[in-house]
Amino acid sequence: MPPVCNNVFSGKDALLKFYDPDSSPLLPLVEIPIHPFEEDGVHIYAKMLTFLPAANVKSLPALNMLQKAKEEGRVDASTNIVEYSSGSTIMSLAILSKVMGLNGAIAYVSNKTTKNKLNLLRFFGLETKLFAGPGQPSPQDSNGGIFRAAVDGQTNHNFNPSQYLNPNNYLAHQRWTGPQIAEQLPNISAFAAGMGTTGTMTGTGSYLKQFNPEIVNVGVCTAPGDLVHGPRNLSLVGDIPFPWQDTVDVLEEASTFESFAASLQLCRNGLLCGPSSGLAKVGLFKFLEKAKLEGRLDHLRASDGSINCVFTCCDLPYQYVDEYFQILGENYFPPVQEEALLDVDCYPYQPEWELSAEVILSKILIYISSVKSLGGETKRHRIGPMSSTEPRTREDVLILDIRNEVDFNKRHFPAAICLDIGNNAESPNPFLDTPTMVKQWRSLDQRLSPDNGIFGEELDGKTVVVFCYDGNTSRIATSILQYRGVEAYSCAGGIGVCWELLNLVDGREHED
Repeated sequence: MPPVCNNVFSGKDALLKFYDPDSSPLLPLVEIPIHPFEEDGVHIYAKMLTFLPAANVKSLPALNMLQKAKEEGRVDASTNIVEYSSGSTIMSLAILSKVMGLNGAIAYVSNKTTKNKLNLLRFFGLETKLFAGPGQPSPQDSNGGIFRAAVDGQTNHNFNPSQYLNPNNYLAHQRWTGPQIAEQLPNISAFAAGMGTTGTMTGTGSYLKQFNPEIVNVGVCTAPGDLVHGPRNLSLVGDIPFPWQDTVDVLEEASTFESFAASLQLCRNGLLCGPSSGLAKVGLFKFLEKAKLEGRLDHLRASDGSINCVFTCCDLPYQYVDEYFQILGENYFPPVQEEALLDVDCYPYQPEWELSAEVILSKILIYISSVKSLGGETKRHRIGPMSSTEPRTREDVLILDIRNEVDFNKRHFPAAICLDIGNNAESPNPFLDTPTMVKQWRSLDQRLSPDNGIFGEELDGKTVVVFCYDGNTSRIATSILQYRGVEAYSCAGGIGVCWELLNLVDGREHED
């Protein structure tokens, strides 16, 4: 099928065409401009398999395995796909099964899979079935999930593509990945890929060998005892029946730390890819370093004197972000400034909770009644000088004044409750000063708790209007109150703006 014009996919079969590599442009092959072998005439390219519609390399074998099964009549609209995988393979199978009109997919997964990864599988609509034992079992282990998926795949309405045993896995890369690289870089000298099912290396490497027998295929495994999602260590790769040993010229190993660090560097330099991509790069670099030390680099040179190498970028880094921090440590990442804010100011803000003084005076303050002190004593007060018509509060409105008691007692709205948290007119803006935010938020969160003896039941069922010196502390209090379910509003600009509107800036209180 020829590529779709202008990369636009239309019609009832638009998604099928979108996922078909034959209908799409070639996937990018991007040269890495800075690396240790530049002066040796080496050019290193990343094959961006992350640009596939499912954003991972496994979507190619998933597509090929399902296409062949459909052609052979082994799957139909009632079929459930079952596969042992917690990552790209089963997610690709789930997506493609829906695109191709199948019933769905079930993931057989190690019980050591992280909660985030399980949730990612469920995000794609996958049922998950957990298995104890090794996270990377041998296909021949009768207790393992790979073996069980193969058995269950033979039951009614189930089909197990069996990525570790199905030759249509690696044939997908003979069909698509190998030809693309050969077309894009005809004078390729070396190809490197991580080996898990060995499908990418077996299929791509065998095609490239047919294209040019002098190409060196570098298979990269995880170091013994280490784990990188996708690739396996050599002892486990040996159980896979694909003809990878006929394809691989050199075997290299990469540690978990090396793989994650290399992937992080690629991401920061503009090539977004996950840790298995870092593993492939590390393996290629180790091969090149050994060849240089042993004087064998010239054996790789093309007729124009260049050495052109390709490694695969297989998936994206986002699902592994927590692991990058766990494996590499904090020293690999910039510090978080004002980190103390992570533990405070935890509740949302909404612009409609901050009202202008005009709105508060016209809609909430209808008349002035009484005022409570923190001690519980209620007194009658008047603000003076005043007009003949006294503004008063609605009975269902409670005014909360977050200034210190000294300033509160000098001047305040009757019916107000003073909440003194130790601030004053000179206190820094809590939104611009972290220590002030930490102090004010913790105090307000505790004082405005439903369990607080003074401000617990007192606020329930009331509309609370919050004042402070400049409107900032009252915004914090409003956020806390709204979070606990109290209808609350703050006054933009602080209490002084209301006094100016009422011509009470110079007024003083006195008892009746």
